[in-house]
Amino acid sequence: MRQQGHRHGRDYYLSDLPLDEALERFSAQLDQSGIALTTAFETIPLIEARGRVTAAPVWAVASSPHYDAAAMDGIAVRAKETIGATESSPLRLSSPDQVRWVDTGDPMPDGFDSVIMVEHVHELDDATIEIRAPVPPYHHVRPIGEDIVATELILPKNHVLRPVDLGACAAAGLTDVSVSRKPVVTIIPTGTELVPIGATLKPGDIVEFNSLIIGGLVDEWGGSSQTSPPVADDYEAIKTAVSNAAVESDIVLVNAGSSAGSEDYTAEIVADLGELAVHGVAIRPGHPVVLGVVNGKPTLGIPGYPVS
Repeated sequence: MRQQGHRHGRDYYLSDLPLDEALERFSAQLDQSGIALTTAFETIPLIEARGRVTAAPVWAVASSPHYDAAAMDGIAVRAKETIGATESSPLRLSSPDQVRWVDTGDPMPDGFDSVIMVEHVHELDDATIEIRAPVPPYHHVRPIGEDIVATELILPKNHVLRPVDLGACAAAGLTDVSVSRKPVVTIIPTGTELVPIGATLKPGDIVEFNSLIIGGLVDEWGGSSQTSPPVADDYEAIKTAVSNAAVESDIVLVNAGSSAGSEDYTAEIVADLGELAVHGVAIRPGHPVVLGVVNGKPTLGIPGYPVS
């Protein structure tokens, strides 16, 4: 059991602050501590960027398509040479001077500006094509930049990258993207009663599963979670774990020990190592929450009993 001297003559009681006031206090403390609310950025390959958040606007460096492309299988023609063609008075075009066969996606031959679908082509012989309707310029042609024009905005800042966004970036000539660095969040499970998943349980044992939930939420919300080994209910051991985590990570989450019991040390440790802003909020679950700053890092204590 923890020695009484660790309280340094102070008692730590739960308050019952309204949620808005608690958030205001914590935000004010973060500001006073000089904690930047913006994160650093890093540049990563597109293939690794799904789910990340853009750190800056993303601009196209190439057009898509980057050439005039046939949009259908058929024949490339000059639109002006099809004027006057009708069902009753078809026109005949010679290959290769007036007609070039193309497949979807092929570059348009120089000097040709339209495509007639293969279904509408009447081939009289190897060198003669008959057409029965005129076509306008760029009919069934994808012009340069139809999807994306070089220098145009592809994505705004603070955008969560989806698979379709990565495809657009690749089509726009990008190979990597600048994203916000994931904040590293260290989760410290505490409690002498904690045992690992799969352990043989005896009365009083509690499986340490909270870190799976908390870590999963951190990762889902864009952070990078890491969980320290469980720490027994020992003031100095928990203090050391918090102190180390506040050096190695961006945010510290202490799980359990946030209330005001004889072995609930989180609030006092935060006050001892840094500054305590809030201990107890008028919400449930989450009433015995601890909010503070240690070594310039947001440090939170959350109850081990999820519905506290």
